[in-house]
Amino acid sequence: MDASPNYYESLQVHKGSSDAEIKKAYRKLAMKWHPDKNPENPEEASAKFQEIGEAYDVLSDPERRAIYDQYGYEGLRDGVPGQSGASNGGYNYKQNAQEIFENFFGTLNPFATFGFGEAMPFASKLNKPGPKKIDPVVHDLPCTLAELYNGCVKKFNITRKRYSNDGELIDDGKQLTINVKPGWKKGTKITFPHEGDEIKGAITPDVVFVIQERIEPETGYTREGNNLVYMYKIPLADALSDCSLQIPTLDQRLISIACPEVVTPYYEKRVSGEGMPLSKKQGCKGDLVIRFRVLFPQYLNGTKKIKLRELLANEELQS
Repeated sequence: MDASPNYYESLQVHKGSSDAEIKKAYRKLAMKWHPDKNPENPEEASAKFQEIGEAYDVLSDPERRAIYDQYGYEGLRDGVPGQSGASNGGYNYKQNAQEIFENFFGTLNPFATFGFGEAMPFASKLNKPGPKKIDPVVHDLPCTLAELYNGCVKKFNITRKRYSNDGELIDDGKQLTINVKPGWKKGTKITFPHEGDEIKGAITPDVVFVIQERIEPETGYTREGNNLVYMYKIPLADALSDCSLQIPTLDQRLISIACPEVVTPYYEKRVSGEGMPLSKKQGCKGDLVIRFRVLFPQYLNGTKKIKLRELLANEELQS
């Protein structure tokens, strides 16, 4: 099962479908899958009805549809950067398929027009609570900074409870595959709908993985938003004179950066476009920020101290 819903598949339309075609598809599928029309299989119908409602809620709204078409489900869910660079609020489906249905048909009982629903008012069924939505099963997904920089594939074997054809609850194994995209951040969620344990009278819960950043101090790298921060250990002699910095990158390159200036313990050097990839702006990256740890000699003899004092005594000092 895909980690993200495909709204066009849910409504059985294609990406180039017109608004009229989307409305026509929703009308047909909503009438077909409404729980009142499927008393023999209410759980499946309820889940399908919610899926159709969510798809129509997105594709009938021009702004949501444009974001979904350009950035996919993750961009719609998490929000996309505006002109200021800040992300707009993401989309969160409210499980309100009934309300969407009523607003679309403009009545509580569209089935009455076709001779259905006379014995029991449609609204009375609509107001009955449907199957309970169980909280998702949440797992942490540890990723190194290099994996989040380059992207990677993670595979997990899970065991969940499923009902057999005989109605017995059995263990069922499945492998879930997660394609971690370059630039994903800590807290990014990947959802596998209805992959939890089956429970009678309830909607099968989702399985959710949450990105966690695994710290590797030996790499010298940390992350600050879209920027990468590299701690460079520089000998005092290089800090006071011209040198060339050799920086190993997270994609196995080695970049050489000239550093003719005097390096102080609080000095930073910034390299544009060598930071983390922006997951929602293909081809764009943040900056690489180089911070320095100046390595001082453990011991200087008297002659060297005198020479250093002579060399530096009359130099203008930084404030």
